[in-house]
Amino acid sequence: MKKTIEDYGKSLDRIKKELPAEREELSRERIELQDGKMCDLVAYDVKDYGYAEYAENIEQSNGDFRRARSLIPFNYLDANMSKFRWDIYGVDVKLQQGIAKSFIEQFKKYQKVGKGLYIYSKTKGSGKTLLACSLANGVMEHLDICVKFVSVPELLELTKKSYKDFMEKEDIERIRTAELLILDDIGAEIKKEWVDIELFRLIDYRYSNQRVTIFTSNISMNNLKLNERIVDRIFSMCIKLDLPEKSIRTMQAHDENMEFLRNIMKNAPDGAGTPSPGQ
Repeated sequence: MKKTIEDYGKSLDRIKKELPAEREELSRERIELQDGKMCDLVAYDVKDYGYAEYAENIEQSNGDFRRARSLIPFNYLDANMSKFRWDIYGVDVKLQQGIAKSFIEQFKKYQKVGKGLYIYSKTKGSGKTLLACSLANGVMEHLDICVKFVSVPELLELTKKSYKDFMEKEDIERIRTAELLILDDIGAEIKKEWVDIELFRLIDYRYSNQRVTIFTSNISMNNLKLNERIVDRIFSMCIKLDLPEKSIRTMQAHDENMEFLRNIMKNAPDGAGTPSPGQ
Protein backbone atom coordinates (compact mmCIF):
# COMPACT_ATOMS: atom_id res chain seq x y z
CA MET A 1 0.00 0.00 0.00
CA LYS A 2 1.19 3.54 -0.79
CA LYS A 3 2.77 5.21 2.22
CA THR A 4 1.64 8.50 3.67
CA ILE A 5 3.96 11.28 4.75
CA GLU A 6 3.77 10.13 8.36
CA ASP A 7 5.31 6.78 7.38
CA TYR A 8 8.60 8.29 6.23
CA GLY A 9 11.71 9.02 8.28
CA LYS A 10 11.97 9.60 12.01
CA SER A 11 10.35 12.19 14.23
CA LEU A 12 12.10 15.52 13.58
CA ASP A 13 11.63 16.70 17.16
CA ARG A 14 13.53 13.65 18.40
CA ILE A 15 16.35 13.42 15.90
CA LYS A 16 17.21 17.11 15.61
CA LYS A 17 18.98 16.78 18.97
CA GLU A 18 21.25 14.11 17.47
CA LEU A 19 22.26 16.13 14.39
CA PRO A 20 25.20 18.46 13.89
CA ALA A 21 24.30 22.10 13.36
CA GLU A 22 25.89 22.03 9.92
CA ARG A 23 24.73 19.34 7.53
CA GLU A 24 24.53 19.03 3.76
CA GLU A 25 21.43 18.02 1.84
CA LEU A 26 22.43 15.20 -0.51
CA SER A 27 19.25 14.50 -2.41
CA ARG A 28 15.60 15.42 -2.70
CA GLU A 29 13.23 13.03 -4.49
CA ARG A 30 9.66 14.07 -5.29
CA ILE A 31 7.04 11.32 -5.03
CA GLU A 32 3.26 11.12 -5.17
CA LEU A 33 1.45 9.93 -2.06
CA GLN A 34 -1.65 7.77 -2.11
CA ASP A 35 -3.85 10.82 -1.46
CA GLY A 36 -2.49 12.47 -4.60
CA LYS A 37 -0.39 15.03 -2.69
CA MET A 38 3.27 15.48 -3.56
CA CYS A 39 6.05 14.84 -1.07
CA ASP A 40 9.83 15.43 -1.07
CA LEU A 41 12.05 12.72 0.45
CA VAL A 42 15.13 14.52 1.76
CA ALA A 43 18.47 12.82 2.51
CA TYR A 44 21.46 14.39 4.34
CA ASP A 45 25.13 13.57 4.82
CA VAL A 46 24.31 12.20 8.26
CA LYS A 47 24.04 8.45 8.66
CA ASP A 48 20.46 7.13 8.88
CA TYR A 49 18.99 10.60 8.71
CA GLY A 50 16.30 11.63 6.29
CA TYR A 51 12.76 12.88 6.42
CA ALA A 52 9.72 13.69 4.29
CA GLU A 53 7.98 17.01 3.80
CA TYR A 54 5.10 18.14 1.65
CA ALA A 55 6.37 19.54 -1.63
CA GLU A 56 6.55 23.31 -2.01
CA ASN A 57 6.02 25.53 -5.04
CA ILE A 58 2.92 23.73 -6.28
CA GLU A 59 0.38 26.50 -6.73
CA GLN A 60 -3.23 25.58 -6.00
CA SER A 61 -4.36 27.94 -8.76
CA ASN A 62 -2.03 26.33 -11.31
CA GLY A 63 -3.40 23.06 -12.68
CA ASP A 64 -0.47 22.38 -15.05
CA PHE A 65 1.37 20.06 -12.68
CA ARG A 66 -1.78 18.18 -11.72
CA ARG A 67 -2.74 17.74 -15.37
CA ALA A 68 0.71 16.36 -16.17
CA ARG A 69 0.27 13.51 -13.69
CA SER A 70 -3.41 12.85 -14.34
CA LEU A 71 -2.77 10.42 -17.25
CA ILE A 72 -5.09 12.50 -19.43
CA PRO A 73 -4.09 11.81 -23.07
CA PHE A 74 -1.67 14.37 -24.49
CA ASN A 75 -4.09 15.72 -27.09
CA TYR A 76 -6.62 16.52 -24.32
CA LEU A 77 -4.22 18.12 -21.81
CA ASP A 78 -5.21 21.63 -22.89
CA ALA A 79 -8.91 20.86 -23.37
CA ASN A 80 -11.19 23.26 -21.53
CA MET A 81 -14.80 24.36 -21.57
CA SER A 82 -14.02 27.73 -23.15
CA LYS A 83 -12.91 25.84 -26.28
CA PHE A 84 -15.71 23.27 -26.26
CA ARG A 85 -17.91 23.93 -29.30
CA TRP A 86 -21.48 23.35 -28.13
CA ASP A 87 -22.73 25.26 -31.17
CA ILE A 88 -21.33 22.67 -33.57
CA TYR A 89 -24.07 20.18 -32.59
CA GLY A 90 -26.73 22.37 -34.16
CA VAL A 91 -29.38 21.43 -31.56
CA ASP A 92 -30.51 22.68 -28.15
CA VAL A 93 -27.86 21.68 -25.58
CA LYS A 94 -28.74 24.10 -22.77
CA LEU A 95 -29.30 21.25 -20.29
CA GLN A 96 -25.93 19.67 -21.09
CA GLN A 97 -24.21 23.04 -20.85
CA GLY A 98 -25.83 23.69 -17.48
CA ILE A 99 -24.73 20.34 -16.08
CA ALA A 100 -21.16 20.85 -17.31
CA LYS A 101 -21.01 24.37 -15.86
CA SER A 102 -22.32 23.23 -12.48
CA PHE A 103 -19.85 20.34 -12.35
CA ILE A 104 -16.89 22.71 -12.49
CA GLU A 105 -18.29 25.58 -10.44
CA GLN A 106 -20.02 23.42 -7.80
CA PHE A 107 -17.61 20.48 -7.77
CA LYS A 108 -17.34 20.41 -3.99
CA LYS A 109 -21.09 19.79 -3.79
CA TYR A 110 -20.76 16.91 -6.25
CA GLN A 111 -17.83 15.64 -4.20
CA LYS A 112 -19.71 15.85 -0.91
CA VAL A 113 -22.29 13.31 -2.13
CA GLY A 114 -20.00 11.38 -4.49
CA LYS A 115 -21.92 12.28 -7.65
CA GLY A 116 -20.25 12.02 -11.04
CA LEU A 117 -21.39 12.04 -14.66
CA TYR A 118 -22.25 9.41 -17.25
CA ILE A 119 -21.49 10.99 -20.63
CA TYR A 120 -23.25 9.01 -23.35
CA SER A 121 -23.67 9.07 -27.10
CA LYS A 122 -23.76 6.02 -29.35
CA THR A 123 -22.00 8.03 -32.08
CA LYS A 124 -18.22 7.70 -32.12
CA GLY A 125 -16.42 11.04 -32.14
CA SER A 126 -19.31 12.92 -30.56
CA GLY A 127 -17.04 14.61 -28.00
CA LYS A 128 -17.50 12.39 -24.94
CA THR A 129 -13.83 12.07 -24.03
CA LEU A 130 -13.14 15.67 -24.99
CA LEU A 131 -15.92 16.88 -22.70
CA ALA A 132 -14.80 14.64 -19.82
CA CYS A 133 -11.22 15.94 -20.04
CA SER A 134 -12.39 19.54 -20.39
CA LEU A 135 -14.40 19.14 -17.19
CA ALA A 136 -11.50 17.55 -15.30
CA ASN A 137 -9.10 20.27 -16.43
CA GLY A 138 -11.60 22.90 -15.34
CA VAL A 139 -11.82 21.38 -11.87
CA MET A 140 -8.02 21.14 -11.58
CA GLU A 141 -7.66 24.83 -12.40
CA HIS A 142 -9.56 25.72 -9.23
CA LEU A 143 -8.97 22.87 -6.80
CA ASP A 144 -5.94 20.96 -5.54
CA ILE A 145 -7.29 17.45 -6.13
CA CYS A 146 -5.93 14.20 -7.52
CA VAL A 147 -7.40 13.42 -10.96
CA LYS A 148 -6.75 10.27 -12.99
CA PHE A 149 -7.80 9.21 -16.49
CA VAL A 150 -7.91 5.63 -17.72
CA SER A 151 -9.80 3.80 -20.43
CA VAL A 152 -11.46 0.57 -19.35
CA PRO A 153 -9.33 -1.58 -21.70
CA GLU A 154 -6.16 0.07 -20.31
CA LEU A 155 -7.39 -0.44 -16.75
CA LEU A 156 -7.93 -4.14 -17.33
CA GLU A 157 -4.48 -4.50 -18.89
CA LEU A 158 -2.94 -2.73 -15.89
CA THR A 159 -4.87 -5.03 -13.58
CA LYS A 160 -3.47 -8.14 -15.26
CA LYS A 161 0.08 -6.79 -15.01
CA SER A 162 -0.39 -5.81 -11.37
CA TYR A 163 -0.50 -9.46 -10.31
CA LYS A 164 3.24 -9.63 -11.09
CA ASP A 165 4.47 -6.05 -10.93
CA PHE A 166 4.45 -3.97 -7.73
CA MET A 167 4.67 -0.69 -9.66
CA GLU A 168 1.54 -1.57 -11.60
CA LYS A 169 -0.22 -2.19 -8.28
CA GLU A 170 0.78 1.32 -7.23
CA ASP A 171 -0.74 2.73 -10.42
CA ILE A 172 -3.97 0.80 -9.86
CA GLU A 173 -4.17 2.10 -6.30
CA ARG A 174 -3.78 5.72 -7.43
CA ILE A 175 -6.53 5.22 -10.00
CA ARG A 176 -8.81 3.52 -7.48
CA THR A 177 -8.47 6.26 -4.86
CA ALA A 178 -8.33 9.37 -7.10
CA GLU A 179 -10.65 12.15 -5.98
CA LEU A 180 -11.85 12.46 -9.57
CA LEU A 181 -11.54 9.57 -12.02
CA ILE A 182 -12.39 9.55 -15.71
CA LEU A 183 -13.27 5.98 -16.67
CA ASP A 184 -13.31 6.19 -20.44
CA ASP A 185 -15.22 3.91 -22.81
CA ILE A 186 -17.00 1.66 -20.33
CA GLY A 187 -18.88 -1.06 -22.16
CA ALA A 188 -16.01 -1.67 -24.60
CA GLU A 189 -14.53 -4.39 -22.41
CA ILE A 190 -14.62 -8.11 -23.21
CA LYS A 191 -17.40 -9.93 -21.40
CA LYS A 192 -15.63 -12.23 -18.95
CA GLU A 193 -16.20 -13.08 -15.31
CA TRP A 194 -12.83 -11.70 -14.17
CA VAL A 195 -13.59 -8.41 -15.94
CA ASP A 196 -16.84 -8.04 -13.98
CA ILE A 197 -14.98 -8.86 -10.77
CA GLU A 198 -12.27 -6.22 -11.33
CA LEU A 199 -14.73 -3.54 -12.45
CA PHE A 200 -16.93 -4.26 -9.44
CA ARG A 201 -13.96 -3.90 -7.08
CA LEU A 202 -13.08 -0.51 -8.52
CA ILE A 203 -16.59 0.87 -8.85
CA ASP A 204 -17.77 -0.49 -5.50
CA TYR A 205 -14.81 1.15 -3.74
CA ARG A 206 -15.54 4.48 -5.38
CA TYR A 207 -19.27 4.16 -4.67
CA SER A 208 -18.70 3.25 -1.02
CA ASN A 209 -16.18 6.06 -0.48
CA GLN A 210 -18.13 8.70 -2.45
CA ARG A 211 -15.35 9.26 -4.98
CA VAL A 212 -16.44 11.26 -8.02
CA THR A 213 -16.28 9.36 -11.32
CA ILE A 214 -16.92 10.50 -14.88
CA PHE A 215 -17.86 7.61 -17.17
CA THR A 216 -17.93 7.91 -20.95
CA SER A 217 -19.63 5.34 -23.13
CA ASN A 218 -21.17 4.51 -26.50
CA ILE A 219 -23.71 2.43 -24.57
CA SER A 220 -26.53 3.82 -22.45
CA MET A 221 -26.61 2.87 -18.78
CA ASN A 222 -29.71 0.75 -19.33
CA ASN A 223 -27.93 -1.32 -21.98
CA LEU A 224 -24.59 -1.96 -20.29
CA LYS A 225 -23.75 -5.66 -20.47
CA LEU A 226 -22.25 -5.77 -17.01
CA ASN A 227 -23.14 -7.45 -13.76
CA GLU A 228 -26.28 -5.79 -12.40
CA ARG A 229 -24.48 -4.86 -9.16
CA ILE A 230 -22.05 -2.76 -11.21
CA VAL A 231 -24.84 -1.12 -13.21
CA ASP A 232 -26.83 -0.36 -10.04
CA ARG A 233 -23.85 1.45 -8.55
CA ILE A 234 -23.24 3.43 -11.73
CA PHE A 235 -26.88 4.56 -11.68
CA SER A 236 -26.45 5.67 -8.06
CA MET A 237 -23.12 7.41 -8.69
CA CYS A 238 -23.93 9.39 -11.83
CA ILE A 239 -26.01 12.09 -13.43
CA LYS A 240 -26.68 11.33 -17.08
CA LEU A 241 -25.32 13.73 -19.66
CA ASP A 242 -26.40 12.68 -23.15
CA LEU A 243 -24.58 14.25 -26.09
CA PRO A 244 -26.26 14.71 -29.49
CA GLU A 245 -25.72 11.97 -32.06
CA LYS A 246 -23.30 13.92 -34.20
CA SER A 247 -19.61 13.29 -34.87
CA ILE A 248 -17.97 16.59 -34.07
CA ARG A 249 -14.54 14.97 -34.39
CA THR A 250 -14.97 14.73 -38.17
CA MET A 251 -16.20 18.31 -38.41
CA GLN A 252 -13.42 19.67 -36.21
CA ALA A 253 -10.79 17.69 -38.13
CA HIS A 254 -12.05 19.21 -41.39
CA ASP A 255 -11.93 22.73 -39.93
CA GLU A 256 -8.41 22.16 -38.55
CA ASN A 257 -7.19 20.80 -41.88
CA MET A 258 -8.58 23.77 -43.77
CA GLU A 259 -7.03 26.21 -41.30
CA PHE A 260 -3.68 24.43 -41.61
CA LEU A 261 -3.79 24.62 -45.41
CA ARG A 262 -4.77 28.29 -45.38
CA ASN A 263 -1.83 29.09 -43.10
CA ILE A 264 0.83 27.22 -45.07
CA MET A 265 -0.46 28.42 -48.44
CA LYS A 266 -0.30 32.11 -47.55
CA ASN A 267 3.17 32.21 -49.06
CA ALA A 268 2.30 29.99 -52.01
CA PRO A 269 3.28 31.17 -55.53
CA ASP A 270 0.84 33.53 -57.27
CA GLY A 271 -2.13 31.72 -58.70
CA ALA A 272 -1.90 28.75 -56.33
CA GLY A 273 -4.93 29.97 -54.39
CA THR A 274 -6.06 28.97 -50.91
CA PRO A 275 -8.90 26.66 -49.90
CA SER A 276 -12.18 28.28 -48.95
CA PRO A 277 -14.00 27.34 -45.70
CA GLY A 278 -16.63 25.31 -47.52
CA GLN A 279 -14.20 23.10 -49.41
